[in-house]
Amino acid sequence: MPPRPTPPHPSPPLRLALLLYPGCMPAGLFAAADMARAANLRAQEPVIHTCWVGADLQPVPTWQGPALTPAVPLAQAEVDAVLIPGLWLSSPDGLEAPLQQLAPTVQALRALPRRVQMWSYCAGVVLAAASGRLRAQPATATWWLRSALQQQFANVDWRFDEPLVAGSTATTAAGANGYLPLMLHALAARLAPDALADLQALLMLPRPRTAHPAFAGHDLMTLTDPDLRRALLWVQRSPATALRLDALAQALGVSPRTLARRVHAHTGLSAAHWMRRIKLRQASEALCDTPLPLKRIAQDLGFASEAGLHRAFRQATGQTPLAYRMAHGVR
Repeated sequence: MPPRPTPPHPSPPLRLALLLYPGCMPAGLFAAADMARAANLRAQEPVIHTCWVGADLQPVPTWQGPALTPAVPLAQAEVDAVLIPGLWLSSPDGLEAPLQQLAPTVQALRALPRRVQMWSYCAGVVLAAASGRLRAQPATATWWLRSALQQQFANVDWRFDEPLVAGSTATTAAGANGYLPLMLHALAARLAPDALADLQALLMLPRPRTAHPAFAGHDLMTLTDPDLRRALLWVQRSPATALRLDALAQALGVSPRTLARRVHAHTGLSAAHWMRRIKLRQASEALCDTPLPLKRIAQDLGFASEAGLHRAFRQATGQTPLAYRMAHGVR
C-alpha cells in the first residue's frame, strides 16, 4: 500500500524529469507539466519542478508530432523521479523491435541511481520493465499488453486489475491517461486537500469510457479524501472474501467506527457496500477489457465462487456479466 500522504508538501520540491524518446507520445508529459505548474500556482510556492530530458541532447522525433529537444541528458539530470510516457505500438506482439530501437533510452534508465523514482504509464511501462527496475516489483500496465508483458517480463509481479501500483522505487499506471493517477498520487502528498480538489476539478479528466451508474464514484480519480484513496487501493488488492471493515481500519490506522463514518460521509454507502462495489467495478473492467471467462475473473479477484460473483453483479447492475460485457466491452 502506498505511504499515507502527509500534506502540505514536503521541502524541497519534487524534481520531476519528463522523458523524451523516439516515437514517444508526449501529450501526457505536457499535461503533467501543466499540472505541476498549476500545483505551484495553487500552493503559492514550488511543489514540483519539471525538466525535459532525453538519452542525449539530440532533437527527439515524437509520434506524429514535432521533434522536441531535451534540456539536459538524463544521466546529468538531478531529479527525484522520471516520468516515462507511452509509445505507439500497432500490436502487442513483438516488443523486441521497438526495444532494440530504444536501447539508448533503456540503458539511460537502467543507469539511474536507485533513489530516482521511475514513473511510467500505458506502453511506457515496457521501457521501465526493460530497464530492470520492475524486477520482482508489483506493476500494472495497459490491459491489451497483458499477454506480451507477462511473457517477456515474467519476473515482474503484474497486477493488471489495478489502475495504479505504487512500489518502493517505481510507480506504474494503466491506460493512455495513466499520467493522471500518477500525478494525483504525487500531488496528494504535497498539496492540502482543498488545493488538490481544485486541481482535480479543473485539470484531471475522468476515464473516457462511461461507467455503469452502479460504479460511478468508485475510482481513484473521483476521491478527494487521502485516506479513502488508500482504502480503495487496499480493497483493490485484497481478495473479495477478505474484505472486512476491521481489517481495512487496521491497515489505515483508524478505528472501524471512524472509517465507517468517513466512508458514508463521502460515498453515501456503508463501508461493506462500498468495498463490494469496488470489487464489482474491478470485475466490470475485466469483463470489458479482457476475454477472460467469469470463473477466472472470480478467481483473480478473490470471490468465493463464480456463482457468487454472477449473483452480486446482477444485483448491482441489473445485468448478467455476459450482458454487461456485450453492452460495454471493447469490440
